[in-house]
Formats: sequence, structure tokens, C-alpha cells
Amino acid sequence: MILLTVLSVLPSHVAAAGITISAPQTISQGSQASYSVTVSPTNQWTGQIYEMSVSGVNGYFSPDSVGPCTVATCPATTLVVDASTPTFCPGTYSFSVTATSTITDLENPPGVPDTGVATGSVTVLQAGPPLQVTVSSDKTTYQIGDTVTISVTVTRPSEGTVTVSGPLGMTTYTFTTSSAGTGPVGSFTAKTIGTYSVSVTADDFCQGTSSNQATFQVTPNTYDATIMLSGVPAQYNATVQVDGQSQGTVQGSMPSTLTFPIGTRHTVTVGQYVTGASGVRYYCAQNSWSISATGSNTFTYQTQYQLTVSVSPSGVTQVLGGGWFNSGDSAQTSMAPETVPGAAGVQYVFQNWAVDGGAQSGNQITVVMNGPHSAVANYKTQYLLTVNSPNGLGGPQGGGYYDSGSTAQFSVSSPVGYLIQQVFMQWQGDSTSTSPQASITMDAPKTVNATWTTSYTNLYLIGGGAVTVVIVIAAVLALRGRGKAVKKEEKEKKRGLHLGDSDSA
Repeated sequence: MILLTVLSVLPSHVAAAGITISAPQTISQGSQASYSVTVSPTNQWTGQIYEMSVSGVNGYFSPDSVGPCTVATCPATTLVVDASTPTFCPGTYSFSVTATSTITDLENPPGVPDTGVATGSVTVLQAGPPLQVTVSSDKTTYQIGDTVTISVTVTRPSEGTVTVSGPLGMTTYTFTTSSAGTGPVGSFTAKTIGTYSVSVTADDFCQGTSSNQATFQVTPNTYDATIMLSGVPAQYNATVQVDGQSQGTVQGSMPSTLTFPIGTRHTVTVGQYVTGASGVRYYCAQNSWSISATGSNTFTYQTQYQLTVSVSPSGVTQVLGGGWFNSGDSAQTSMAPETVPGAAGVQYVFQNWAVDGGAQSGNQITVVMNGPHSAVANYKTQYLLTVNSPNGLGGPQGGGYYDSGSTAQFSVSSPVGYLIQQVFMQWQGDSTSTSPQASITMDAPKTVNATWTTSYTNLYLIGGGAVTVVIVIAAVLALRGRGKAVKKEEKEKKRGLHLGDSDSA
């Protein structure tokens, strides 16, 4: 062991204690060095006690005082040099050890203690790897309202500054660590959407420095669902429901945005039908959309036109084929009954179909749906004329159905018979004409009854000749009757004779 002895140069007549320090040592950062320190007191005084102190390094004595000393020697002490603090950077450090007596030497000037000083050195080597620092956030993406925690990782004791730069400015954190490892340096609540950068600069209290940077995102805590309509004119709106609850309307030409919490799923439904102008509507076959993240959807509508099918006069019968059809499709009506009975004495006869007022040929028609259309089955009204004559006398003519408003002709033949005749007198019922041939306006069911009278005019005209003939005939008949009676009487007589003969026998 090499001993380093330093003798203080003191003024004359001042005693100086001798100090011996053991040889210089080499240690690693974070460890301690122990030096043996001895004090040689002056020979002029025994029982000296020396207080020990060190400068230039972080150290302490054990014990921190030596003595009482003999004339030649003092008890030894140990100097512990502590290199565990971060300020001990790699290098060689000199230090001074001072021993100061507590008793004044009689040979020294009054009040001057016996003092000695010696120097030593310690070499500190770097312990562990060079300084490396990294910075990170606990997540790479946050939502509004989340807590952001920033952490640093160092490979050795160090100190440094962390700067967080975001859309609204900067936030700075400082840190000091006495060991390697990872730990948080600060946290904050995410309030602004955007990209944030984090940078760190650190040193190991010596010459070693390191830096690092990272980024993270702050996103909304909601997501947007954008919906649009296709095929619906700008002046019309479709109803919107979310999970069955009304959310207002969306205009035909404007997108509408709905906002939902992140992590939720919803069903957006638009009205399947949008009413347009008269006879026009817009139909969406796929009118529901499920969404759980930001997105957009266009609901496509098909233009439809209405075909209105009716009968004129209203209520006469029922025809089919009306409804809603896609633009460009063909619609076909049902067959209209040719004749439809109405109230007593009334019937309706099919005339034609009319589309938007224009007559169409055929009974069942096809309509191209290039717009709203109206198809009407037109019927004409007919009324029954009933022509009556007792027992069909005079062969009544003209009975049957006639178009409403038309004029019906009717008649009987008169007179009927030869000698005794039936002669027409007058029509009764819906006509009072006295002519066998008459007419009537058919504005309702009508009944006409022919009335007759008996005429003997022809019989009178024949005169007496007819009477004579009758008398002659009567006489002839009378004579013939008399002749028959005579013959009968003769027969009876003969028969009586024969009966007499039989009795005589």
C-alpha cells in the first residue's frame, strides 16, 4: 500500500499534525470507496483529540474524530467516499482531509490549534449502459374526454424535460430519476381533436445526453353517419328514424348527418315512400342502414306514377287495374262488363275506356306509365220502355231499352176484328197520346198501356142482307129439325108395331 503524506507548512512556532491517507481507489458509479486515515500529533502534547473533515467529495468519517492521542500516535479512522449520487460523473476527483485539534498547543501562538491537511483522490467509472431515453403515451389514439398519460424510459439515472405540443399550444413536464426504468411524468385530459407530438431531452448529470419523440391522436368521442337521397327532387323530404325513433327529415338534395357515441350500433331508416306532386311518389326498396362507425349511405328512390281506374257513371260496376307503377312500366286494366243491370228498368252498357279524357279502343287496355294517368270505363245509361196492350191486342211494338235522352217510337195496330172490331182509344201511363203510333223521351223507365173500345160499325154497314141470310138460315134449320122429328116419330110407330106382334104371340 502506498501512503500519501502531506505536511502542512505552518508559520514558525506553529505545530502541524501529520495525516496519512491510504492509496487512491477506482470505483464504479453507485458504489463507495473506503480510505484509512491516520493522524500523527505533535510531540509537545499528549491527549490531543482531532476533529476530521473532508472536502471535494461526498464523504464521511467513522468515527468523525480521533483521540485522545499519545505523544506519538492517534487512533485511526475510516473515510468513506460515496459515489452513489448522480453528480458523481465518471472521472478522477481530488479531495482534502483536515484534522483539527480541540486543545491549543502550548508552543503555538495563543488560540491557534494544531491542524494538519492531506489530499487524496478517487477515480469513478461509469456504471451501466450509456443514457438512452424514450417517450411514449399510454395509447396511440384517444377520444375526447380520455386521460392522456405521458411516460419516459431511461437506461440510467438522469433528468430531463418533456414537451407536449398540440393544436392549442404546448405543455412542459420535467423529471429526475435516480435509477433506470420507466415512469409517468405527467397526464392531462384530451379536450381538442388533432395530432399531438411529444418530445423529450434528458442528460445523465454528466456528459451523456439523449432525446426522443412520439405522436398520438385525439379523436372525437362520437362518429358521424351521413345520409343522402337519390331520385327525390329537392323540394321533397323523407322522414328519418333511428332505432325506431323519429329524427326529423332529410331533404332530397341535401345530406344529413347524424352523430352517435363511439362503440354503439344503430339502424337508420328513411321513409319508404316520399309523396310528390299529385299522382307521383318516390319508392325506396332498401330503406334501412345499420352503422357502427363513421360512414355514409345514399338511399335510392324509384319514381312511381299512379293509375286511377274508375267508372262513369260512378258506382255502376267495379273495374280493376289501378295502383302505383314504376316509371316506364305498363299497366293493364281489367275487362269491363259489357252490360250491367241497374235499378228496375235501368241498365248500363259499356261504351269505351278513356285515358286522361281520350277514348281508347278495346275493352281491356294497357297504359304506359310515363306519368300519372286516369282510366275511366264509360257506360251509357239505358231505360226500359214497356208497351202493354190487353192480351197483346194490336200487336204492341216499341218496347225495350233505349239510351237515356233518346226518343222511343211505340205503336199498336188498330182496329182489330171485322164485323165487331176493337178500336184503339188512347195511351195511358207515361203517355196520353190518342194516336196508335206515338213517341216518348226516355229520361227514365217508361210504361205505356193501350186502351181499346168495341166497334159494331161494320156489322151495321152490312145491313138487311145480312139479316135475311140469318132468317133463311134459321128457317132452314127449323125445317131440318122438323123433318128429323117426323122421321123419329115414324120410327117410333114402327117400333111399337113390332112390339105388339111379339106380345100377341
